[in-house]
Amino acid sequence: MAGALPDLDRTAAGGGAMPIRFDKKAIDLGGWGALEVGQTESASRRMVVTTPVRDQWFSDPVFMNDGAFGGPDARATYYSPRLHGFNIGLGYTPVRTELGAADPLARHVVEGVVRHDGRLGKARLRITAGAGKAAVAKDHATPRRSWVVGGQVTLPGVTVGAGYREQLPDDGAARRTLNAGLYLEQGTPVRGWTVMGRLAHSQVGAEAPQEAWSTGLRFRMSPKVSVTADLGTMTYSGDPSDSTMLRVGTRVLF
Repeated sequence: MAGALPDLDRTAAGGGAMPIRFDKKAIDLGGWGALEVGQTESASRRMVVTTPVRDQWFSDPVFMNDGAFGGPDARATYYSPRLHGFNIGLGYTPVRTELGAADPLARHVVEGVVRHDGRLGKARLRITAGAGKAAVAKDHATPRRSWVVGGQVTLPGVTVGAGYREQLPDDGAARRTLNAGLYLEQGTPVRGWTVMGRLAHSQVGAEAPQEAWSTGLRFRMSPKVSVTADLGTMTYSGDPSDSTMLRVGTRVLF
């Protein structure tokens, strides 16, 4: 019998506290949860929470690579029902691929994620932890083991979050990545403003770290008109001047 996946909500891409409901069809196991089979996102991408801010400054694989977890490959994933605020996701991916790569990067990817959603007074808490392991195919730089922890705290109008990931390749030093962000929103659906900020730090072994930060401001003049300004930078060689950018714009909906 086909059914919807258990509710797994996270901060929407771009910030804010809007939940994302994953309603892809799955095998409904009733009170035992759901089983999803097919080309889908991994349990880690759906359940793990870190920074509430998603922006163009962090599209670089250095800060986004999921390591052993992978993207929308063909897989089987089990999602448990929520019990006392806890959800569990368990997944198996026979072959992990990458766009443009002729050969698979890894095989037999196994992952597990635990997530807890709760409240402390007026604050909404999300705490997650996950781990994955894969058999590396040809590219020995592909992470063979990966684990991540992350969380978010949401109060009316503000969300803060952070995450830490470690990727252990089959050959070479481990990569450690830290992300943290803030999303602040005030006003009404008619008029208001939003402030966003994010920091990221990534380092492989004893090599020089790679870092990035961004900040943005959006003013909503009406439900259909808003103006934005963003400033961000990435440092690859220790000199941020080569990758610093200021962006301003206006958004009009018809």
